[in-house]
Amino acid sequence: MDEEYRWDDDSYTAVATNHVAWQHVTYILRQAHPKIRQHVGSVLRITAAAPDGQILAVTLIEEADDHYLVVAARHLTGDELTYAEALLRGH
Repeated sequence: MDEEYRWDDDSYTAVATNHVAWQHVTYILRQAHPKIRQHVGSVLRITAAAPDGQILAVTLIEEADDHYLVVAARHLTGDELTYAEALLRGH
């Protein structure tokens, strides 16, 4: 996929509010493997492990074909984390 990701001031604020490093978000968008991609309407959510091993969910809004604005990122917890870890391991 050849997607474009855009950040604005609100992107950085939203990510920092959830105690996520913007560098980890960039890693998940560009390098992480495996990933869970959920695309519903104009919302794209990508879940993967950050370089420190923590599982993050990144939320983006599609502004045009394959052009996305980063709107949030957060650490997964509880059952959501357990489910994501199983999917990422292929179970």
